Amino acid sequence: MKKTTLSLASFCILATLAINVAKAQTTNKSGIADSKSMEISFAFGEVTLINSSSENLNAINTKAVRDFDKNYKAVTDEKWYKVSNGYLARFASNGNDNMAAYDLKGHWRFTISYYDEKKLPDEVRATVKSIYYDYSITRVEEIHVDDKIMYLVHMQDDNTWKNVRVCNGEMEVVEDFNKK
Repeated sequence: MKKTTLSLASFCILATLAINVAKAQTTNKSGIADSKSMEISFAFGEVTLINSSSENLNAINTKAVRDFDKNYKAVTDEKWYKVSNGYLARFASNGNDNMAAYDLKGHWRFTISYYDEKKLPDEVRATVKSIYYDYSITRVEEIHVDDKIMYLVHMQDDNTWKNVRVCNGEMEVVEDFNKK
């Protein structure tokens, strides 16, 4: 079970990197650079923005769209992406940036919410700060997979950057970098 959770967490981290790091502009049918479309070549292979016109939204699995509408209310800046193994929806909700992933059949796979330390649940913050009390938390990724919630906490001090994963009260260092 732990192996499955770690695999899913690793997948979520790669998904985050795929969307946030490897962005590139593409050209539209007329050959003109189009800022509304995008390809990302990383963990998912090619990732393409699906424009918000109803014609393009038909390219998304109906089951995925219905699940999204049912589970994510009052969203803004909704953008859908086609990836090699499904669909990603990026959106804002409750002041957080979010990403929901669906497979090709429209089944929900995971959701990631991005926020700062102020929104981190007290018990998770206490777990992290009890060990890393001199570190500043710079960003949090709350990852929902199946019935589990994992937190990827990004933090730094004067000399290092650390990313720790917190799940079910257990904390593990995922990455540790020296600044110098």
